[in-house]
Amino acid sequence: MSIITIILWVLGIHVVELLVFFGYRLIKKNNQLYNIVFKQQQYIDAISIIITNSSEKLNELDINGAFKSDDEVGQFFTNLTEIQKILDNFNNK
Repeated sequence: MSIITIILWVLGIHVVELLVFFGYRLIKKNNQLYNIVFKQQQYIDAISIIITNSSEKLNELDINGAFKSDDEVGQFFTNLTEIQKILDNFNNK
């Protein structure tokens, strides 16, 4: 064997080693990112359920008209319903 053949074999082996190493690192990083996205999706789903429950409860209270007044409680309820509308828009998207 000539020296050029030996050098090509050594380089070829190292190129394969590098490809395997970087492929493994990419797969590992992809799995980590997938786990992060999965946890974030669970968090968003939990918040979505809370938003839905809050919306139903506020609508139930609004039907009774219990907080329709000009005092501080009425103003707070009005602000709370506005916040709930924003959250409902977020939840529907």
